[in-house]
Amino acid sequence: MKEKNTDSNKDVFLAQWLAGEISDQQLKELVSNDDFNAFSKIRKGVEVYEGLEAPIDMSYSKIQERINNKKPKVKSLYTYWSIGIAASIILLFGLFTFLGNDEVIFETGFGETKTIALLDGSEVVLNAKSKITYNEDNWENNRTLTLDGEAYFKVKKGEKFTVSTDNGSVVVLGTQFNVNATNDFFDVVCYEGKVGVKTLESDHILLPNNGVRKINGNPTETSVTTFIKPTWIDGESTFKSVPIKYVIRALEDQYNIKFITDAIDDSTIFSGSFPHNNLNVALQTVFDALDITYDEKEKRNIKLRY
Repeated sequence: MKEKNTDSNKDVFLAQWLAGEISDQQLKELVSNDDFNAFSKIRKGVEVYEGLEAPIDMSYSKIQERINNKKPKVKSLYTYWSIGIAASIILLFGLFTFLGNDEVIFETGFGETKTIALLDGSEVVLNAKSKITYNEDNWENNRTLTLDGEAYFKVKKGEKFTVSTDNGSVVVLGTQFNVNATNDFFDVVCYEGKVGVKTLESDHILLPNNGVRKINGNPTETSVTTFIKPTWIDGESTFKSVPIKYVIRALEDQYNIKFITDAIDDSTIFSGSFPHNNLNVALQTVFDALDITYDEKEKRNIKLRY
């Protein structure tokens, strides 16, 4: 009968396994099947981490080499070192299955952006107040995630990659594109490769610099952009012929403020940009152009009027 292992023993086994001191079969004999599956996902995260382009001071392989060269008398140090690297991998890639949950969720707060590395090496940049959800089980063969908000995708070539939203879906094999899907606003722009967009009413194939959007239940429109990537990635939101209510929503998400819009026509069309690092400039840029005045009634509550 296999002796029950404590958490500290499991940590030691994990460190030994990552360092190559015990084999897969030996680890299986020391821990439960659930623990072995969780450890395997940590090792998968290590492999993906090493393939990322982001520079680091010391790669995992170098750390592992140093660990293997340590003398027995400092084995406890190498154990904690290996465990620390493994824990960092878990946090970086969101391997929440280690805790028994295959659903992974990433979200951002007001004025926050977040870059996420998926298990296949694809990259997602989330804009403020946005969320992606996916199931990592069999991810390499079923690359599907759900988006609420706005995100820029850099998809590695491989199996079909699908972004599902309440407004429609986007399907690619490997490309770069932006999706903004919030309530009754749906906008997709292709920056590289080819993107398939499907709504309830129509299907579209987008080539680089082409876009498609559907606003407030109106017919789907096509568009063209001259930008090589979304401007919000560099701290500036840009709009072209968009009802002002969607610009107001973007301002609220970036600056954690609330607008009172009862006294204005929020269907007024706006074209322009606002910065993410200066609220006063953002307000002037958006509302002065439309002859709309703004007064702070209460803290972070701004009343708009003509």
